[in-house]
Amino acid sequence: MEILRVGETTRLKHTALEKLRVGESPRWRRSALAKVRVGESPRWRNSALKKLRVGEKSALEKLYAEETPRWSNSALEKLRAGETPCCIKSGLEKLRAGELRAGETPCWTNSALEKLRVEETPRWSNFALEKQRVGETPHWRNSALEKVRVGESPRWKIFALEKLRV
Repeated sequence: MEILRVGETTRLKHTALEKLRVGESPRWRRSALAKVRVGESPRWRNSALKKLRVGEKSALEKLYAEETPRWSNSALEKLRAGETPCCIKSGLEKLRAGELRAGETPCWTNSALEKLRVEETPRWSNFALEKQRVGETPHWRNSALEKVRVGESPRWKIFALEKLRV
């Protein structure tokens, strides 16, 4: 063990404060205030006030100065300027704007009723009632009684029905 005399200190025994005084403190050990003093404060640590002092505008100021990129404008601003993107317009708006003619409405915007009228409805989405009208009711939708009538009912169901009749 090393005996230290008064006034002697080994390099390892220096406190962080002493190292700061002599400028030996590692960068990462310095406080935020010390870093600001020597100009080492990272950009993201600057406060809004400091940004204002050095002339960095906030998003709101950029909006007012019309420096905001086109993609960051709100939908409301685009509507005001008449720049509504096509994807936001409804089928009716497209028809009014002359972008679509009556027969050109995309299939996905037609209601189920409209699709039925123009016979675009896929077979699987027809209502059971409509399928019954044209005789297309799927096998699994037939009631037990209907199956018995057409002779499609399983044997055990027929027996149960016959037992009820007798």
